Amino acid sequence: MKNYGILAHPAGHSLSPVMHNAAFRELGIDAQYRAFDIPENEFADFMQRVASEPISGLSVSLPYKEVIIDQLHEVSEDARTIGAVNTVLNKGGHLYGYNTDHLGALAALGGVSGLKVVVLGAGGAARAIVYGLVQAGAEVFVVARNEEKAAALASEFGCSVGDFSMSADVLIQATSIWTVKPDAVLEDLCGAEFVEGFDKVMDIVYKPLMTPLLVAAEAAGKEIITGEKMLLYQAVEQFKIWTDQEAPVEVMREALTNAL
Repeated sequence: MKNYGILAHPAGHSLSPVMHNAAFRELGIDAQYRAFDIPENEFADFMQRVASEPISGLSVSLPYKEVIIDQLHEVSEDARTIGAVNTVLNKGGHLYGYNTDHLGALAALGGVSGLKVVVLGAGGAARAIVYGLVQAGAEVFVVARNEEKAAALASEFGCSVGDFSMSADVLIQATSIWTVKPDAVLEDLCGAEFVEGFDKVMDIVYKPLMTPLLVAAEAAGKEIITGEKMLLYQAVEQFKIWTDQEAPVEVMREALTNAL
């Protein structure tokens, strides 16, 4: 039996196991997927174990998407450019790194070519999303509390720095605010009036599914995109990398929906 899992800290909230295990069962693949909740002081030792146990593949989440790059033998061009890895493939002890977050975000959003898009955040997930949006032809603005990080990200990917007074076609919340601070309110992120300036609002967080941002956006009559959609589509791409098979998308979607 092959072993896969999500590497994160904390990892207990992740719904990746229900999706991937459902996919393995559907296709009759002898594999299991579980959570690897690894504290930061045990990260290096864990990566040594990946090849020896062996662990055939990993999903990578906070806080390891960027630091894991130095632990890998090869990294895809996309992941190298983004500066973050969310997928690891172990082939005979040789560890390959990929990033499917940008593909998941674009699949969740639909077409964005020519649209004006504001991305909130400047961390690993935001980097992947900004990269994907630029590649897809969107006009992208980065907004973050840390203005230096926002400026650096915008400069790196050839987009612009925005602010909390602007409006656009799409707003994407790409920070971990609701994950690391579950009791955070909308005002911890932005003002309620900020939400009024967008036609479509997406939040990448899926626990809670209806974040304070999405609650405000829905109340304002905006189209909303919940975080499990990006989670699903990035997982679909991971499954392809690990198995060289097309993922059973509807089976994964149903498993995810039932677990929410």
